[in-house]
Formats: sequence, structure tokens, C-alpha cells
Amino acid sequence: MKHALATLLLLAALLPEPKAIAMDQEMVLRCVLGEALAALTCKNVSEFRFVGRRDDVYVFNTHYAAKFTEFYCQVFDKDVVVTSKAWQGNMASLRLNFDAQPGCIIATVDAPWGECRAPKSVQCCGTQ
Repeated sequence: MKHALATLLLLAALLPEPKAIAMDQEMVLRCVLGEALAALTCKNVSEFRFVGRRDDVYVFNTHYAAKFTEFYCQVFDKDVVVTSKAWQGNMASLRLNFDAQPGCIIATVDAPWGECRAPKSVQCCGTQ
């Protein structure tokens, strides 16, 4: 019994912490959402600030349309809807691909309107 317990403790110590992996994926997701917002608005990604997250909605802020404006990225599994009051009811969508490369997320950007022709995809990677 002592050996079984010791083996379980050893295995638990060798396994990566689930929280660390989840946190890294969270950071990569925030990164790719910021990249997509930059592509949609013709801005540099460094101009966007992550404000917070509530449930599956990620909120970013930047100076846009002559004032500070919030952008909302609502994540539905592999689909994201992007909205902002500055867009006057228009929306953009993203399709997320988590499996392209380990530790990476690719977002395919779709905005049929707007002043900026967004690239077809943006990518961010973290560690595994």
C-alpha cells in the first residue's frame, strides 16, 4: 500500500499542472483575439488593452473613432463574434483552430465590411 501511494505521488509530481496549461491557453487566446482586433481595425496590436473577461466574453479597449472604445469578443467553442458600439451594429466573426500546431491558436478573420481589409488569418503560440 505504501508503494502504491508513493507511486501515485511521484506520478502526480511529474504531471504538468492543469492550471498552468489552461492559463497558457488563456493567454494564447487573448493574444489571438488582440491580433484579430488589430487586423479588423487597421491598428497595431499593442494599441489594444485587455480589460477583462466575463464568462466567455473578452473585452478589449483602444482609442478608436476619436474616443476610447470597447470591443467585445464572445467565444462560442471555435467561433467568435466581435462587436463594438463604434461599429453601429456591424459584427465580425472569427473561426478558431486549436489543432494546427501544438500550443498555437489560429483565427480566421471574416469581416465583410469596414475600412481595413483584414488578413485571412492571425496566429499566436504559447508553450506546451
